[in-house]
Amino acid sequence: MNIKRFVARNTQEALRMVKEEMGTEAVILRTRTIHPGEGKSGQAGETIEVTAAVDYDSTTNSPRKGGDTGARALIERYENLEAQIREIRDLLWSIEAGAVLQPDTIFDPQVRGQYGYFKDFGIKGEIIRSLLRKMMPADPGDSAQQGQDALKQSLINILKNINMGGEVAGGQDQAIHAFIGPTGVGKTTTLAKLAARTALEQGKKVALITLDTFRIAAVNQLETYARIMGIPMEVASTRSELRKAIARHADCDHLFVDTVGRSPRDTKEIGQLMDLLKVSKKIRGYLVLSATTDLSQLLLAETKFRALAYESYIFTKLDEVEDASSMVNFLLCQSRPVAYFTTGQQVPEDVEPASKKKLAKLILNGRGGTVMSMGNGVH
Repeated sequence: MNIKRFVARNTQEALRMVKEEMGTEAVILRTRTIHPGEGKSGQAGETIEVTAAVDYDSTTNSPRKGGDTGARALIERYENLEAQIREIRDLLWSIEAGAVLQPDTIFDPQVRGQYGYFKDFGIKGEIIRSLLRKMMPADPGDSAQQGQDALKQSLINILKNINMGGEVAGGQDQAIHAFIGPTGVGKTTTLAKLAARTALEQGKKVALITLDTFRIAAVNQLETYARIMGIPMEVASTRSELRKAIARHADCDHLFVDTVGRSPRDTKEIGQLMDLLKVSKKIRGYLVLSATTDLSQLLLAETKFRALAYESYIFTKLDEVEDASSMVNFLLCQSRPVAYFTTGQQVPEDVEPASKKKLAKLILNGRGGTVMSMGNGVH
């Protein structure tokens, strides 16, 4: 492993030095502020010292095991309980089916198929039974379409419990949007999509700031987006640098702030990020989560990142998800709204305001189930 220290006037200059000497695969081990009078003589003013390495052993980056035993045990217990509840739910269904449904309807292929679909999707048993009751024709002469219409209306009622909102919007004052969340959920790409739409489609003045100085490649990615969009970009790793970056772009309508991905279990690093974001009361947080994540991990992230006082959710990778039940069940128990869904890698096309119609389509059309049009009943 090759480890080296770099001293520069600011983080952006230090990272440029690291990139030139060690390449884009370098990993930042440490960043610290050197105050006047500290370190080498002759230094005037505050400087930044960055320690970087190449051929860094990835095992040192693995989540710490200490302190995680309790969290893992809770997750395992939750998953076991969930499995037991599913078994009990199925048993109750078989016992109650005769009392709840008409005998002819129990064996109706349409009803049986819909029950199997929703059960596989993960919707709770009592909700499925309610849906099936509404699907049953009032008499054998009624059409199957009436049952489908009743099903759609029931889903509309269920989705009313999910809050939507929190889209990027500006007023007379500058708006600052911070994108926070676990590693690998697509925060940087999502930020670029929304920044591009705000700048190119709405004609707003926009600047980008990244706090993700852990990998040089991460900075390069955002620099590339900024260059393509023709908008300024800043790098900041300290409260002082972030405060100055915000001040330099006081004339912008919107600032989009990228942050380094954090493990939900690393409360120390989440605390450091919280301290950074306290530099301005204008900063508004989005918790970015992946639709491919299972429910227990979504709940863990929501709990651990709550300290950052984010205002709404963004769910990514809807194009990759085969089973959206974790996301849907997560949103059903949240008071904060979901603002956006992303559906691919294209910038800025593959992002859209969150809608109940999109969720309904995921439930009704996903995983090879019966395709239904929700019409104009869900927005």
